[in-house]
Amino acid sequence: MWLLAVGLLLIATAISPNCVSAQGISAVPVDVEIPAAPTPVRANGKIHLLYELHLTNLRARSLELTRLEVLKYEVNALPVASYKDAELISRLARPGAASDLPDKRVIGGGMRAVVFLQITFNTNADVPVALRHRLSFKADDPKGEERSVDTARVVVQRNPALVIGPPVHGEGWLASNGMSNTSSHRRTLLVVNGKARIAQRFATDWTRIGADGLAFRGDPSKNSNWSAYGTEVLAVANATVADVNDGIPENDPTADNKAVPITLDNAAGNYVILDLGNGYFTLYAHLQPGRIRVKIGDRVKRGQVLALLGNSGNSDAPHLHFHITDGNSPLGAEGVPYVIESFEMEGILPSKGLLIEGGWRPQPSAIIDKRRLEIPIENAVVRFP
Repeated sequence: MWLLAVGLLLIATAISPNCVSAQGISAVPVDVEIPAAPTPVRANGKIHLLYELHLTNLRARSLELTRLEVLKYEVNALPVASYKDAELISRLARPGAASDLPDKRVIGGGMRAVVFLQITFNTNADVPVALRHRLSFKADDPKGEERSVDTARVVVQRNPALVIGPPVHGEGWLASNGMSNTSSHRRTLLVVNGKARIAQRFATDWTRIGADGLAFRGDPSKNSNWSAYGTEVLAVANATVADVNDGIPENDPTADNKAVPITLDNAAGNYVILDLGNGYFTLYAHLQPGRIRVKIGDRVKRGQVLALLGNSGNSDAPHLHFHITDGNSPLGAEGVPYVIESFEMEGILPSKGLLIEGGWRPQPSAIIDKRRLEIPIENAVVRFP
C-alpha cells in the first residue's frame, strides 16, 4: 500500500529543551520551557506564531492540565487565546508515554507534555512584544484543588522572516504537509545528539499535480510516472553548498519497504544543504541519485539548478522535502520560518484522494490570486514564476 509524500516522519522518544522556566513552582511544581522563541510569519493573509511549550511534572503524583491561556505580557491583559477540553487535547503530545493514554492532559510524576501552539493575528502591529502563559492544573490527591501558574516573560522575536525565492518553477505545486499546527512535520520531535528539536517546524513536501489533475498516470510503481519526478530543484538564494549526500537508491512508491533501511543518516535520502548566511541553512531532501549538480563549497546563485527531484530516503512518492533551520544538519537543528518572495495561489486541495482518482483542477477565476512574502499553508496549490 503506497502513501502520498509523507516525507521525513520520525518519532522521538525523549525531549531536552532549554529555554524559559515557570514562576510559582512552589504552588505548582511544573517546569515550563520554550525551546524556540515564537517568530512571526505571514501565511494566508494572517500573521502566525508557531511554537511549543514543554511541561515537566516535577512532583511524584499526577497533575491534570485543565486550561492554557496565552496572554500579552501586560498588566490585566486579556487572553489572546485560551484552550481547554478537546481544544487543549488536540494540541497536546505525550512523548515517552504510552500511546493509549486515556487522557493526554494527565501528566504523571516525572513525565512531560508538549503543547503545540499556533497563535494568529491580523497584522504585524497586532503581534505582542512579549507573551506569558497561564496554566491551570488539578492535583491527583484527595483535595483535587485547581491551581494556576504564570510563566516568565517570553519575548516575541521581531526579526523579519527570511525571504527566499521558489525551490521549483511552474504550476500545480502542492504544499503537502505544509505550514499548519497539525501536519506531520509540525509534530515531529526528534532527538539528535542528546537534544530534541523540530527541524521540520515550517517544512513542506512539494509534490506536483499534473495537467490532468493527478499526481501520477499509468503504473504508480514507476517514479517516472509521477508528475513531480525529475523536476529541476532550484537554489532559493545566493548561497554556499554546505553539505551533499548522494548514492541512495530510490524507493518504489507502491512497496511497503524502502530501498534501504531508514536510519537517521539516510532519512533525508540524497540531499543538498545550502548555507544561506547569518546562521540559516536550507535542506533539499529525497533527490535523485547521481543527478546532484553541486558539491560542498560551491557558490550558487538564486535560481541555479541544484539537482533533480526524486524519491529517496524516508519518502513514499516523488516529492521535494524543503525546510530551513538554524544549523547545518538535516534534522539536528531548529526549524525557522521563511517567506517566499512571490507566488500565485491556484486553490486548496480538499482531499489527496483526488490526486489518485478524479483529479483536481483550480477553480476558474478572472482574478489571479497573487501572494507576496508569505509561506504557503498546508495543501495550498501554487504556481511559482
